[in-house]
Amino acid sequence: MGSIASRKVRSFLSISGSGKLMFVEAVFTSAWVKITLLFFPFSRVAKWLGKANNHSYENNTSEALITVKRVQFALKLCDRYTPWPTECYTQALTAKLLLKRRNISGNIYFGFRKNDHNELMGHAWLKSAGIVVTGFCDFSLYTVHSTFS
Repeated sequence: MGSIASRKVRSFLSISGSGKLMFVEAVFTSAWVKITLLFFPFSRVAKWLGKANNHSYENNTSEALITVKRVQFALKLCDRYTPWPTECYTQALTAKLLLKRRNISGNIYFGFRKNDHNELMGHAWLKSAGIVVTGFCDFSLYTVHSTFS
């Protein structure tokens, strides 16, 4: 058990200083998003989503792309190391908030498909600076229901 903890500590220490800060911010933002989704009405969350059925201008500068990739990396770590599940919806909202704090736009997509048992499955993902930040999957399987910018 001690070796797993020491490996995690070594991994964390190997991340750059700005990467550590982004990871810590992602963990706290993810926790806040998770709590909000569980205990508050959707109207509170709806404000975070942005404008419905709209696409925002994507900032494709090299600085924006670097920041988007840092957010993407921090959320992958967050998903891996937090004790709570960070489903696609939680990840997309967390990424949206992290990018918004840095004045970088992003678009959240909500899509649906039917699985092999004919059950409706939902999925959320966020794209910014021309890349998928969260919710990696075969998007061709999903019909986009709504987008938010």
